[in-house]
Amino acid sequence: MSAPVLEIADLDIFAPGADGPRQLVFGSSLAVQRGEARGLVGESGSGKTLTVRAVAGLLPEGFTTSGSVRVDGRDLGDMSAGALRELRARRIGMVFQTPRAHLNPLRTIGDFMTEAMIHVAGDKRSVAYARSLELLDEVGIDDPGRRMRQHPSELSGGLLQRVMIAATLAMDPDILLADEITTALDVTTQEEVMAVIADLRAHRDLALLFITHDLALAGAVCDRVDVMQHGRIVETLTAATMRRDAKDDYTRLLMAASLDEAPPIRAEQVAAEPIVKIEELRKTYAVRSAGGARETLVAVDGVSMRLDPGGSLGIVGESGSGKSTTARVLLGLERADSGSVMVAGQDWGVPARGGRERRARAKIAQMVFQDPYQSLDRRQSIRQCLAEAIRVHRPAAGRDAIAARIRELMGHVRLDEALLDVRPRALSGGQRQRVAIARALAAEPMLLILDEAVSALDVTTRVEILTLLDGIRRDTGVALLMITHDLTVIRRLCDHVVVMRQGVIEERGTAAEILDSPQADYTKILLDSIPREGWAPRRRRLGRTQAMPAVTRSTIVPR
Repeated sequence: MSAPVLEIADLDIFAPGADGPRQLVFGSSLAVQRGEARGLVGESGSGKTLTVRAVAGLLPEGFTTSGSVRVDGRDLGDMSAGALRELRARRIGMVFQTPRAHLNPLRTIGDFMTEAMIHVAGDKRSVAYARSLELLDEVGIDDPGRRMRQHPSELSGGLLQRVMIAATLAMDPDILLADEITTALDVTTQEEVMAVIADLRAHRDLALLFITHDLALAGAVCDRVDVMQHGRIVETLTAATMRRDAKDDYTRLLMAASLDEAPPIRAEQVAAEPIVKIEELRKTYAVRSAGGARETLVAVDGVSMRLDPGGSLGIVGESGSGKSTTARVLLGLERADSGSVMVAGQDWGVPARGGRERRARAKIAQMVFQDPYQSLDRRQSIRQCLAEAIRVHRPAAGRDAIAARIRELMGHVRLDEALLDVRPRALSGGQRQRVAIARALAAEPMLLILDEAVSALDVTTRVEILTLLDGIRRDTGVALLMITHDLTVIRRLCDHVVVMRQGVIEERGTAAEILDSPQADYTKILLDSIPREGWAPRRRRLGRTQAMPAVTRSTIVPR
């Protein structure tokens, strides 16, 4: 066997601390062969991202390492700074979790695509432009010429992730480091992105180190999987047999959280008066086309649904399906073109008038967002955050009553009161989301709207939060409206489901009906896109199931 493209041996990583270096990664060792996909799996804080950032030279300032990292047989520790920059620019490609955060919103996709080819490889602008068109086409982006003229804000998350992959391929790297690249994507877009990666591996003979918290996904797309916990690799498995061969308790925990095996929640009897009743909702936007003409985008068209008090309704669909627009209209953040929105017997079809009406509505409905770090004030302690929310809805409450309510809320979301005086940055992602839920519950609402509230969490934390929400629903009687792209979330939380696509409802029913006996072809595609044993990603939407030609830098730009 030839030398590995990437070889990590006995890697230790240390963070600076007031009392001396603090070790975060302990003796990690793994190797990735040319054409191989290797998965590195673990929860948030397991050390997997630190490991891959050590390879890419992207560790935070002050971090130190020991051990060795070799790329194409060259020890990075023995190389000069200039040689390291050259090797990492040309031989290592890295794709990050949030592509929008790594793109300049003021520059076009074409600027981003051509930058490295012009300034690193020294290509002429015309050559770099032609090469960029080829790369965008290779990763399955339609009309690449138009995409090159657009800005990041005009592209979906899935398209931006493909742009990142295409730009990474510009230098024809030997290995691709993919760090949680599908975490926030809907399941069909995740499948397409992983199908792109699989095609690239096959036709470029590209090595892949795939970092993820989802053991089921890693097992479906990788050849071997390393499981990491508390900075240590606890088990290495062959992906094809990992369900049978897994021995470590932590691996089994990840597997149980990843696999879609929970029975759907049984639907309860329909109440006479719903908490939410939407009828024939229609919402359009005026947008400008690539040619400059104004066009009408139909975001929601003829949507009707109901949610009973204490019930749980899931609205499922891809990005752009209209599910979040429906929620925004429901909350009065957008005004519908037509149709009716009734909440707790009140007409919410028009925005609230004045602060008093907004507060009255907030007593009825609260929203929990996808990213709790962005929705929480990072300057406030958890105690201050919850106290502020309580005062808004209980202005006459005294200090003792507020303190008692804070303790009650922390109990609802199963958080230790010792965390009350810390700020959001000191909490894990799951703890922050629990705080966001507690803040929403401070209003004692009748309805919680959860907009992709668990999509950015690792799988074990996701199960914990979903279990928590179901318990809160049963304990307090609050109704839950879950907006998600993930049908496994619906399986664990919702009793009824509405499936949306391109602004219309494709299918509706109980969770058991939708998950076990889907009727609509689109619902079947959503279910078929969930990674599981024997699953392989396909490029469904673009119909690119044929083999891709091998495209490399040398074949496009003769050197």
